Amino acid sequence: MEFALVVPLLMAMLLGIFTGGSAYFQKISLVDAARDAARYGASLKNDAASGGLATWKLNVQQRVVTLSGGQVTAGAVCVDLVTPTGSNTACGVNDPSGAASDPTVLTPASIVKVSVSKPAQLKFFFFTMTPNLSTKIAARYERDIL
Repeated sequence: MEFALVVPLLMAMLLGIFTGGSAYFQKISLVDAARDAARYGASLKNDAASGGLATWKLNVQQRVVTLSGGQVTAGAVCVDLVTPTGSNTACGVNDPSGAASDPTVLTPASIVKVSVSKPAQLKFFFFTMTPNLSTKIAARYERDIL
């Protein structure tokens, strides 16, 4: 009798641990993909000969999609190359502290911003929760702007 009462609770906990761990793994994968794509975009050439800003953005988006193992689509990835003003919030990413006044930062556009979001599903027996996994990364653009 006690076994019949305890088994559903243990199964609910086990299912919760499994889906929670899966969501945590997905979050880590998204952060790693966004961070690597931001570093890739920071060193990727952005000029007319290489296709310009639109091609640059597409390449960085595709990098996130590839590195995430197909967890996200390009539509869930926001990528931008901006001038740090101290209040620029492109892609929902704030400028890094002090970036607008840093004399070593290149101009006119010198901050790569990448944000990614994806819903995840956490399941318990009679309860399902769908949190939004998101990450926001900013990196200094390291190439000359033409």
